Amino acid sequence: MALEIIDLQGTPEEIARQHADACYDSAREMIRARCDLALKRGREKQDDLTMERCLRVAEDHLPAHQDYSPAVYAEFRALADALDVGADELLIGNGYTDYIDVLRGELSAGEGCTSFIATGAATADGFTYVGQTWDMNAFAEPHMRVFRRCPEDAPAWVTLTTSGCLSLIGMSEAQIAVGNTNLHPRDARAGVIYLAMIHEALRSPDYSRARAAITWAERASGHYYYVASISGSVTGIETTATRETALPMPEGLLVHANHYQNPDLEELSDGPAGDNTLGREAMLDGFLRERVGELTLETLMDGMRLQEGEHPVCRAPVDDPDEVTTCAAAIMCPELRKMWIADGNPRETEFEEVTV
Repeated sequence: MALEIIDLQGTPEEIARQHADACYDSAREMIRARCDLALKRGREKQDDLTMERCLRVAEDHLPAHQDYSPAVYAEFRALADALDVGADELLIGNGYTDYIDVLRGELSAGEGCTSFIATGAATADGFTYVGQTWDMNAFAEPHMRVFRRCPEDAPAWVTLTTSGCLSLIGMSEAQIAVGNTNLHPRDARAGVIYLAMIHEALRSPDYSRARAAITWAERASGHYYYVASISGSVTGIETTATRETALPMPEGLLVHANHYQNPDLEELSDGPAGDNTLGREAMLDGFLRERVGELTLETLMDGMRLQEGEHPVCRAPVDDPDEVTTCAAAIMCPELRKMWIADGNPRETEFEEVTV
């Protein structure tokens, strides 16, 4: 089946209305599922937690978004209106992983993604490639969408995300690629969620401002972000809510899952790295590092499909919608202005090429 790309264009308000028209029911279902999951997870710590309390915590995040990027916030508010949901509900739907850190101060290590940066020093063709799996509760997989946004005041970009959400993984016509994996710091606070930061980074006209969209933000919680550009410049950035640092790339390769690699930030982690994240990171790193200098697009795709062992990079499909699986994967090359997207589990779905 050919990859469906939904085109959105115009002002933030027009883009939001087109987004809602394209996937109204799916977006509302996704938002409701994440709100229900947030309440369920919160009750693991506070058994009398109410949805009203959950929504008040979500509402606390909104002022930071308005200050951070008026354009992103305008699209977000207009999308809430077009979907007939509250901005607080939409905040949970978009920023679940950041939000749950704030709500309950801890998050299971079962969820997460596995990413890579392979610079020209590591690849056979001399180009930089970045990419990742996207792992989440299986209920999210039917709601995966690919949007091509053409705002009137910023570069166009293609993003792999979910119905009703801002950008998750994407690349712009300014040839800037951005993605992320989740981290679990102890300094979570009401602030800007990661999808809003990626959205703003993809709106950026150049690499330095895309990086600044992440490093200067009043972040709600911690993620690892990779930012790559047409020039071959690329950075892997670990963040907490209040701190950030760039990571080294020995041999032009950096693999990252869902634990802190930088020891100064590791002290803010909510606990020691679990076997799941350590295993996935080691598996992909070992596979790619054996091939440094000869990495091809096909090799990188094979890395996204690795399934051996107890903690595979590509997690198997599951029957329980609350269980975690690999819902999608993406690889991007800014120099070629191309993305390769597996819209579904890459064991079962082929990567399809998209020119940005």
